[in-house]
Parts: sequence; C-alpha cells; structure tokens
Amino acid sequence: MTSPSSPDSPRPRGISPADLALALAVVALGVFFLVETFSIDVNPGYARVGPRFFPLLVSFGLLGVGAWLTVGALRGERAEPAAEEDADPDAPINWRSVGWISLGVLAQVLLLDRAGFVVSSALLFWLGARGFHSDRPLRDLAVAVVLSVVVYVAFTRGLGLTLPPGVLRGVL
Repeated sequence: MTSPSSPDSPRPRGISPADLALALAVVALGVFFLVETFSIDVNPGYARVGPRFFPLLVSFGLLGVGAWLTVGALRGERAEPAAEEDADPDAPINWRSVGWISLGVLAQVLLLDRAGFVVSSALLFWLGARGFHSDRPLRDLAVAVVLSVVVYVAFTRGLGLTLPPGVLRGVL
C-alpha cells in the first residue's frame, strides 16, 4: 500500500472547480457560437452549403466537447498533465497572472473599435507578457508594437481583410 504523499498514490477524486469551470466555459462558448451563427444573413441563392455551415460545425463541436468535459468533471475525472510537462496540478492559482491576462483581453475587447487593432493588440500582448512574469516591460512593449503592426499590415494589405485602424487611421 502506498502512502498518501507517494507519487504512485491515486489522485483524490471529487469535483475539481477548475476542470468544471473550463468545461462550462467550453459549453458557453459553443452556445455563443450557435446563437451568433443564426444572426448570419443567408442569401436564398445558396444551394446546400451556406455561410452558416462551418460555424454550425464549430458550434456543435464545442457543445459536444464541452458536454463531454462537463460529464467528466462531474464524475470526478481530473485533467492530468502529460508526462513531459513540468506542471503541478495541485499548485495554487496565480491570480495576479490571471488578472494581467484578463485585463489584456478586456482591453482588447473594449478598445478594438475606438483605438484600433494595432493599439489594442499591442496592449493585449504587453499585458500578456506581464502575466507571464516578464521583467523587461520596455522590450515587451517594443515587441508588442512591432508584432501588432506586422499582423495589421499582413492582414489588411496581404490578405485584403479589414481591421479597425482606430487612432492610426491614415498612418498605416
């Protein structure tokens, strides 16, 4: 028999709040995609495969995976790191990192239309670097700006897509 602290001992079962939260987030994302898919205008000229086809596939895929993960989480199954990962699944959550990264995503969402893609994405990348404990903020900011500009130019000029220029309208 192994002791409770032995690496060979079975992991404690029970509902993992983190695993359940992830599962429910996948379900919520699937529901969001599904609802938004039906807001896509469909021209009656489409024979079989219209603009809703692939978003519906993604929606149902997310709902299926989310349901599978939710059932597993409720049965006490826990996500285990791969053998090659250097991870401790029992380590406490670093809320400061979660906060920096969440702030970056929130800033991206709130500033994208007003400030533009380059500014909001640079802020997202810079705050993400802070969340990953980078101790070189000026270098991170420079990399974030260069990366944002390169992506903006590649998508707008290379692929012909429209991204909001925001405050840099006429400059880029």
